[in-house]
Amino acid sequence: MNHLAATAYVELARVSSEILTRAGSGSGGGRSSGGGSSGGSSGGFSSGSSGFSSGGAGGALSAIVALIFGGICLFVIVVIVIFFVRKGGGVASAGSSAAGLPSNLGQTNTMLGDPNQAQITTRADIDAGIAQIQQHDPAFNESDFLSDANRGFFVIQQAWTERKPEISRQVMHDGVWQQHKFQIDQYIQQNKQNVLETLAVQNIRVVAAHTDATYDTIVVRYFASCADYDIDLSNDKHKVIRGSKNIEDWAEDWVYQRSSKAVTKPNATMKAKCPNCGAPLDLDLAGICKYCGAPVMSGEFDWVLTRIEQLPNYEWAQQTLPQ
Repeated sequence: MNHLAATAYVELARVSSEILTRAGSGSGGGRSSGGGSSGGSSGGFSSGSSGFSSGGAGGALSAIVALIFGGICLFVIVVIVIFFVRKGGGVASAGSSAAGLPSNLGQTNTMLGDPNQAQITTRADIDAGIAQIQQHDPAFNESDFLSDANRGFFVIQQAWTERKPEISRQVMHDGVWQQHKFQIDQYIQQNKQNVLETLAVQNIRVVAAHTDATYDTIVVRYFASCADYDIDLSNDKHKVIRGSKNIEDWAEDWVYQRSSKAVTKPNATMKAKCPNCGAPLDLDLAGICKYCGAPVMSGEFDWVLTRIEQLPNYEWAQQTLPQ
C-alpha cells in the first residue's frame, strides 16, 4: 500500500473515533453526562435517564447531524482508499509478476550487493562491465549466459504454472524463491491455478553488467507474451475467475548474481548440474546439493536469480533499452 492510501486509513480511523465520541458523549450523551455512572443510588441514574429523554433533545439532534456528516466523510475516505489501493496494485492484472511474485514484493531486496551498482546505463557501459567480469573469468560469454538465462526463465514459469516450487529451486536465490513459493502455496490453499497460456519470449537482452570485489551482477530484460488468467480447480470446474485468454505483451528485468570468485564451468545451475560436484542438480528446499552438500543456491558457485523487477509496460521497456 502506498503512502496516500495509508494516510487515508489513518484518517478513516480518526474520523470514526470522533463520530463515536460525538454520538455517545456529546451534550445529550446518556449515562456519562446525565446522572453519573458512579453517582451512588439508582435515583442518580434515573435523573440521568430523564435528562436524556427531555433536556437532551438538542444533543440527540446534534448526534444525528454528526452521524450524517461523519457518514459522508467515511464514504469519501473509503473511495479515496480504494482508488489509491487499486492505483498502486502493480502493472500485472493479478497484482503479480509472471514469475509468481506479488507486485509489492516483485522488487525484492534480496540482491547480493548494492542494487545501485546494477543500474541500466548504455551499451558501452555493459561492454565494459562484461570485460571486467572476463578479467577474472575469461570463459564467460554473453551469448551462452543469455541462453542459460532463457532456460532458467522457462524453468521458473513451469514451476509457477504447475504449482511446484521445488522445480524453480535450482535457479532462484533463497529470498526470491521463498516469496515465489509463498505465492504458489497460496494458490494451492485456495485451490486455484494461474495459467500462462501460449507463453513465448520474443527477445532477451542484457541491460546492465557490473562486477566488484564481491559480486558479479547482470540484469536481463525479457520481452514476452502470453495469456494470463486464474482458474478455479474446485469440483473440476476449471472456471476462469481472473484475467483474460487474450495474448498480451509484457516485459520484466531479472537480476542474476554470483560471487566474483566464481568462474564459468561446464557444469552450471542453469544447465541443471551442480557447479561444485557436477552431479545432476538435486537440491533440498534449503538449496543444498544432495550429493556434495554444497549451498549451491547461495551464489557462491554460480549465477542465481536474486531479483525480479516489473516494468511499467512493454513500450517503456523497449524505449529504455541501452543505446
